[in-house]
Amino acid sequence: MKLKNKVPMLISAAALSIGLFAMPSYADEAPYTVTNGNELDATSYKGFKLFRNWCARCHGTYGQGMVGPNLADSLKVISKEQFYDTVENGKSGSIGSMPAWKANPQVMENRDQLYAYLKARSDGAIGVEKPKKAK
Repeated sequence: MKLKNKVPMLISAAALSIGLFAMPSYADEAPYTVTNGNELDATSYKGFKLFRNWCARCHGTYGQGMVGPNLADSLKVISKEQFYDTVENGKSGSIGSMPAWKANPQVMENRDQLYAYLKARSDGAIGVEKPKKAK
């Protein structure tokens, strides 16, 4: 086979290998740790407190949904990046509108903590109860 015939095949192979590395990984480790059924690691517990202060009024005490959607269900179908984008920029939907939080440094600087707490709820690692901070 001449080099001229190999070039398209090499380009295709390179594009495929780059695409494989760019694909999202859904098998990442959980961003939280739960012990004794309802004890969260310090980071996730801070996320619970942030949620309670800023999000619970619309999304329910435990993310089960009220005026806003059920976040435990939502995190089963959206990516972490989509979650971050929605928190930062807000969203309008069939239920109503969520405000953009990009002007709130407390929320924006602690999105990882908020995500960890809600992911623990979404994964069923913690039940519908007030969590405790692990010692």
